[in-house]
Amino acid sequence: MKRSSLRAFGIACFVIGLVLTLSEKVNLPIVSSANINEEQYKTEIARLEKQLTDANEQISQLEQTQQVAQSPDEDAADDKVTEPEETLPTADSADEGITGTLYIYGGLTPAEVAQKIKDLGIIKNSIEMELFLAQPEYAKSIQKGQFELNSSMTVEEIANTITGKTLIE
Repeated sequence: MKRSSLRAFGIACFVIGLVLTLSEKVNLPIVSSANINEEQYKTEIARLEKQLTDANEQISQLEQTQQVAQSPDEDAADDKVTEPEETLPTADSADEGITGTLYIYGGLTPAEVAQKIKDLGIIKNSIEMELFLAQPEYAKSIQKGQFELNSSMTVEEIANTITGKTLIE
């Protein structure tokens, strides 16, 4: 290596060290930006911790109000819960059930399709639907598109609807 190259490298190192030292003393944004970010992080963490404690307090208050609402007369509360459930299904709603529109796009697995159907409230057990759709005759023929489904449909009817197969009776 030539002496001039080595000398230039040494001078460059000295100048860089001098600039970093001076920027720290003068608060130039070269080095002090890390300190600003640390301060921002600390204030953000403090704000998030406060939000967390507020949320935990709200949760505990809600749990206490639920316990107070249930504790005075638990038998009456149980009766109140069961009565609306018994009166909800009427002749019309029992025939119609819950309807929903299922949107299927490319790349969805049978498990994801079953979960979407469960999220719509059409079925109660997504695992049963997933196992049914995982069968080779259904898994490879799930269609993309929009499907109107009803909770009165059987798992097989739902599978036939979203695969485009016709029911064989």
